Amino acid sequence: MLNLLRKANDKISWTHDTWNFAMGCDKVAPECAHCYIYLNIRKHHLQPWGEVTRSKSTWGKPMEWQRFLEGRGGGECMRMFTMSLSDFFHVKVDGMRDEAWDIMRRTPNVTYLVLTKRPERILRCLPPDWGEGWQNVWLGTSVGCNMRLPGIDLLRKIPIHPKAVRFLSCEPLLEDISANLDLEGVGWVIVGGESGIAGQENSRTGGEYLWNPKDWKKELHDAPGARRTMDLAWAAGIRDLCQLRNVPFFFKQITAPKSGVGADALGTVEHNFPPPPFGKWVSNHG
Repeated sequence: MLNLLRKANDKISWTHDTWNFAMGCDKVAPECAHCYIYLNIRKHHLQPWGEVTRSKSTWGKPMEWQRFLEGRGGGECMRMFTMSLSDFFHVKVDGMRDEAWDIMRRTPNVTYLVLTKRPERILRCLPPDWGEGWQNVWLGTSVGCNMRLPGIDLLRKIPIHPKAVRFLSCEPLLEDISANLDLEGVGWVIVGGESGIAGQENSRTGGEYLWNPKDWKKELHDAPGARRTMDLAWAAGIRDLCQLRNVPFFFKQITAPKSGVGADALGTVEHNFPPPPFGKWVSNHG
């Protein structure tokens, strides 16, 4: 079998690979204004907003990983960012989700990182046999500004397996949230600045600008620049809070035209992960 580690996604540093069984979304939160999926989905000649299109070729990816990991002895897990080009809990995914749950159920070595901007829909969309959760399904929500903090309370209400993790993506980090951030029940925090270039459909220029919470809904359709500036002090505040609470902290990037720039901007590269559900994480280098 072709070594999947050589094929895996290497653009998102906190995951081994991505699984997009559908593509397309709708902007519902401040973090969405410059979402990277616009350019990615246009490459497939699809409409990024208002439509969710079923993939014809990616449904078998988790089973490929499961067979690959079983072939290595079965004692390793990999991290799969689930629906990086859509939202697993989008209403237009409702007709596909049961099929996805079944695949997730049959691939225990694949740890699904399900990141949503719709935490209010999680509970109603769980499978009938969820019970106290599945150890290979980790649920997360995006929290890039203070107005999105209530989503963490919704996430906390979802039962998870003792070996699973609730996680937060504070990317793009749009303002200082550390003073109001409650990490009770949270097992991992990812932080990063916004990346992107001119050419997005709502970017007037290629420059950075400070986010204005009063204009966030207008910004979803008429943004004044290409990306919003993150102050490193905001990221450091979250890092310090994670250290105080013994929560693994992952710093992805600074604000920059290209993704992944400045991983060491806080003084050192902080790419910390929670432990896998069992065994060990598969090495990116095979």
